[in-house]
Parts: sequence; structure tokens; C-alpha cells
Amino acid sequence: MRTKRNRRARRNKAILIFSFIFIAALVIWTSIDNISADTNPAATPTAAPTAAAPSTPDTKADTEPPKITGVKNLTVFIGDRVSYKNGVTVKDNLDMNVALVVDTGGVNLKKAGVYNLTYMAKDAAGNIAQAEATVTVKVKPASPLNEDELNKLADTVLAKIVTEDMTDVDKLWAIFKWTKYNIGYVDSSSHTDWRKGALQGFKQGTGDCFVYYATARMLMERSGFETQTVIRDKGRKTKHFWSLVKVDGAWYHFDTTPTIKKNTTFLLTDAELAEFNKQFKNYYLFDKSKHPATPTKPLKERSKYLK
Repeated sequence: MRTKRNRRARRNKAILIFSFIFIAALVIWTSIDNISADTNPAATPTAAPTAAAPSTPDTKADTEPPKITGVKNLTVFIGDRVSYKNGVTVKDNLDMNVALVVDTGGVNLKKAGVYNLTYMAKDAAGNIAQAEATVTVKVKPASPLNEDELNKLADTVLAKIVTEDMTDVDKLWAIFKWTKYNIGYVDSSSHTDWRKGALQGFKQGTGDCFVYYATARMLMERSGFETQTVIRDKGRKTKHFWSLVKVDGAWYHFDTTPTIKKNTTFLLTDAELAEFNKQFKNYYLFDKSKHPATPTKPLKERSKYLK
């Protein structure tokens, strides 16, 4: 009996020891697994994703380029300094500090010619705007036009041929006659500046149709008349210049260039010019859309001067 009890006691003791070892091993393994989980970066919990903010005009992608305004072609003289950005502005829908860049690399202000300019603006979103223009570089005239001298020359002539008691038609006839018969026709003049043409008429007393037109225009405008420049630019190989002048609220053609028929080009209507064209093909062919129409009937007061 004692032997059985001893065996049972030893077995129970062995079971107890085994159970203790198993429990201890389980506790150690669980501790190690927890430590590994705490130190593993992949096991670190991440913040819960938040819902994307609804799209607003301020957060949309900017696809609108800046706007460049005020760009125009320039004309300068050799040696002049040019302010390329003068009058040019750039605006953007979002970017308030858009820089304007002007590419003048191809411009030579020391040599006459026509050169290209490029204006460029780029906003913060990378949108680019461009505008093109030209710079025309000219040779500076040797002697600039003296406006005071020209005015004095015109006023001197008017003081001799016009009086206060004259009607408007009388004044225009005096101007017409003086210009027509005090300038000799030569087929040579520059058509770049009508004031220079008038100066040539007063000082040299010779010139082509441009000089006749310019001289008469100067005298008419110094007398207070409103004028328009008319140009024959089609129908013939060469251009022809004359004026429209306003008399009593109506416009009439006024051409002092010598013609075969004397005095017939004084205050004419469109219809009278058309009749002239029948005799001298396309002599007064011009773009009527650029000018006011004349009365349909001739001006009665001028009839005494027509011969």
C-alpha cells in the first residue's frame, strides 16, 4: 500500500512540476510577442482618413493665362531711348504679382529697319501669355520741323489775301487762288508729313499735288476751317491728294493742283467729281466709305468764281 501511495505521490509531483513549467513558458512567450508587437512600426495605428474638402473656386487648378493689354507697334528714330513697357499692363485672375518680360534681343536702335518685339507674362500656375509688336527705327531728320515758323508763314499769306468782311466762300476762293498760282508744279516731294509739304510750298514755291494739298490745308486750318485729307489710292498708278472742307455744315472737295480746266476743282460735290472722272479716267477715284458725302447739288455761292 505504501508503495502505491509513493508512486501516486511522485506522479502528482511530476504533473505539478510539468504544469508549472508549461505555465511559465506560456507567460514568457506571451510577453515576448507583446514586446515585438509594440516595437514593430507596421503595427503602429494610423490616423483615420478624413473626408476630402469640397472643391471651391479658390482650390481649383488655375488654367487661365494672364492678359496683356496696351501693346502697340512703335516708331522711333536712330539713337532714341525706348520705354517698351510704357502703357502696357498685365493682369491675372489669381496672381497679383505677374511680371512682364519684353524680349528686345532682335532690336537694333542704331540701324534703320523694322524689328520684332515679344511681350510675355507667366503667372504662378505656369500659364503663359504672349503679345507681338514691331519697332520701326528711322533715320532722324536733319532739321526738325519748326511749327512756329510754319504758322508765321501761313499767317503772313492770310494777312495779304483774307479780310474780315469776306464770306467763308470768299476766303476759300482767296486761298484756292493763292495756292494754285503761287506754287509751280514739279513732280517731286516727300509724302511723309503734310506740314513739311506745306513748308516746301511756302518757302520753295514748288512741288507736286501733295505740296499743293498741304499748303492749302495749312491756310484753311489757320483760317478756322475743318478739313479732311482725301487720297486717290486706286484706279491709277500714282496717288493724288486733295481736301474736303466744311462750309456751312456741308463738305465739298477742294483741290488746288493745276488741271486742264481752270478753277473747276473749287468746292465740288461728289457728283461733280464723278463727271470729272468721265473726262479724266479715275482721276478722283477714292474710297467714299472713309469720308462724308457731299450735298447732291452744287454750292450756289461759288458759281461766281467758276469760269
